Amino acid sequence: QPVRRLEVGGRVGFGSTDTGPGLPDGRGATDLDVWGKYHLGTFGDDTELAAGGLVTVPTGDNTAGLGQDSFGAEGFLAVRQRLQRAIITGNLGFRFNDDGNIFGVDLQGKTSAFLGVGAIVPIADEVSFVGEARVESARFEGGETDFRVLGGVNWRLTNRGMLRGAIAVGLTDGAPNAQFLAGYAANF
Repeated sequence: QPVRRLEVGGRVGFGSTDTGPGLPDGRGATDLDVWGKYHLGTFGDDTELAAGGLVTVPTGDNTAGLGQDSFGAEGFLAVRQRLQRAIITGNLGFRFNDDGNIFGVDLQGKTSAFLGVGAIVPIADEVSFVGEARVESARFEGGETDFRVLGGVNWRLTNRGMLRGAIAVGLTDGAPNAQFLAGYAANF
């Protein structure tokens, strides 16, 4: 089973922008992220470590603020620590951002760093609460830091699948005001 520890996925958002006078509003798909994560192993009895990467493909409409018209690539490390009544998570990494364009303004990409911490707290046998705080430095010259918090649930429908839903709130100008996230994870 050479890919037993490998996890792959993708995500795309659907959003809307409400800009100021003179800028176009828009609705539609955001940029596409494709990622892979490899489980490095369990250390001690309760600590798991993983490493991975993500590529951003500029599919969103940058003239309406739904994309940034730039490719990006990141590498990250993630850790999970099992406690008696919860799982504590953490991740950190770097993102390499290509030059882009949004609302007709050229963007000069730069390397950003990010850090996230979270918790998974079982509520019932099949349902867990998920909370996370994440901060990322500016991706482009003159940009803002992205700091957001998230709360949601993971609902294990079967041994092979999990439904996920969450709401995120941006705490800085560089983050979206709000997000609703929904997804399905399938185990093979």
